[in-house]
Amino acid sequence: MPVAPRPDHTLTVASWNLHEGVPASGGTHPCSAGVVEEVVRFLTHRRVDIVAFQEVGFDDRGTSELLDHITRRTALRHTAVLPLHESSFFPGRLSGVAVAGRFPLSRYRQHRLPNPGLRTTIGGQEIHSHDKGLVTATFPLGETEVDVTSLHVLPFYLFRREPDEAEFKEVWDSLAGELGRHANSRLTLVCGDFNTPARRLVLGAGTLPLASSIDGRPTYKDRSVDDILYGPGIAVNRTEVVDNFSDHRACVAQFRLPTGPGR
Repeated sequence: MPVAPRPDHTLTVASWNLHEGVPASGGTHPCSAGVVEEVVRFLTHRRVDIVAFQEVGFDDRGTSELLDHITRRTALRHTAVLPLHESSFFPGRLSGVAVAGRFPLSRYRQHRLPNPGLRTTIGGQEIHSHDKGLVTATFPLGETEVDVTSLHVLPFYLFRREPDEAEFKEVWDSLAGELGRHANSRLTLVCGDFNTPARRLVLGAGTLPLASSIDGRPTYKDRSVDDILYGPGIAVNRTEVVDNFSDHRACVAQFRLPTGPGR
């Protein structure tokens, strides 16, 4: 049965690259008590309704200890996940994307982006491009449905490449095709670490009817790579970017949903 949104028809959404729960200042544990407390406090203090995470840490069975804490200790008890690749920090573990919400979800879908197979050497160690992708959860809210996507795109800069090079057109076309499946028929929010400030690449060169809520504010060092995009029928009330333990700032946006029948 659909769950009603808040009486004022607002929805608070967050997008956060968790850095696998490892503080940017350094750490040796994938889910320390300090990190757990910071995440739980962040979600409850801001009354977040739905959160999209990137670089979520999972064990080798695809279970996330941090998500387990969130579902037990906050109102965000309904999750959709996609472990994508081996951990960047801990042998035998995984990293991926997730969506958690306080509303029961009706369905979800997963999508992996093409991996261009890039390689480079950093600090004497050879690295290769990990699989990237997205998970989209559909939440019935009152008389409408909202699709919320958590997306993580390849960090082209690590390989000293530009994201708009012709070689990567397949990646962006795959992304635009997946995001465009229901963008004109359901309310749509796309949260993610896009690893580029060029939103035109994410938006299929303007073919997707989505707008930025963060409006170019820096989220990773001095670059605007994280964002919450919103589609027609949704209005932005307020937004913020929040410093935290991770190397990425968290994005938070309060949206106003339409009050009439769903599309």
